[in-house]
This record gives sequence, structure tokens and C-alpha cells, in this order.
Amino acid sequence: MPSGRRSWFVDTNLIVYAMDPGETRKRTIAAEWLASLSTTGMLVLSQQSLNECYRVLTVRRKLARSQAREFIDVLVPFCTAPLDIDVLRRAWRVQDATGFGWWDCLLLGSALAAGCDVFLSEDLQHERTVETLTILNPFALGAPEQFIS
Repeated sequence: MPSGRRSWFVDTNLIVYAMDPGETRKRTIAAEWLASLSTTGMLVLSQQSLNECYRVLTVRRKLARSQAREFIDVLVPFCTAPLDIDVLRRAWRVQDATGFGWWDCLLLGSALAAGCDVFLSEDLQHERTVETLTILNPFALGAPEQFIS
């Protein structure tokens, strides 16, 4: 399992859980992961994730727009993964190799282009490797302190 000083890309679902009023257990775990990764400077996010998060929080979870925007604003400095034509082409290769859904492949392509080592997601196959990226489910791992130093 990856540990140490690495770049960790966080999937949209984990960001949403950090603010989800209906998922108490997952909210606590997701918030711990985001806090640990951001504090250590290891957190990498995508514009796509922040856009998806805003929509889910305001439309599906009925969070006030102002509250969702405030949350997203805190995460903006970690939005360093590229989202360009090279990422698009890489996402095509990931899709062909894995069969994952398109939006997941676009995030994986972005994480790979950013040089991330780990992709935290509840939705993809835990411990699967895609090129140089290891997918890990944070809800299967336990406390982030065991993995981040």
C-alpha cells in the first residue's frame, strides 16, 4: 500500500461526502482524509471534481449555494490537476484499458497527468492499478495517518 510523501488525487465522491449531512460515518472519514492530505500538501484535485461536487451538494443534497461555494473555495488551491486535450486523450486510453465509465476515466487521466500516485475513490476497484496510479477506497483503509507521513 502506498505510504509516505506522495500525491493523492481525491475523487468527487469523497469531496461530496465531506459535506454530506446524510452520511455521518462517511462524512467523518472523508473530512479526515481531506484535512490530512491538505495539511501535508499532498492533496490534488481537478476542476471537474469541484464542478461535480458543487452540483451534487446544491442540487441533490440541497445544501445552500453559499455554503457549497464556501466549501469549494477552500479547496480551490488544491485544484492543480490539468484538464486539457492531453488529459482527454489519456482518458481515452484509460477507458479502453479499463472499461470504466467516461467521467471516471477523465478524472483518472487528470490524476495521471498530474503525476499522482494514489486515486482515492469509493466507486472504483480498490487496490487496482491504472498505469502508475493505485486506486484506493478510503472507507476500506482506515485513518489517513497510517498512510500519510
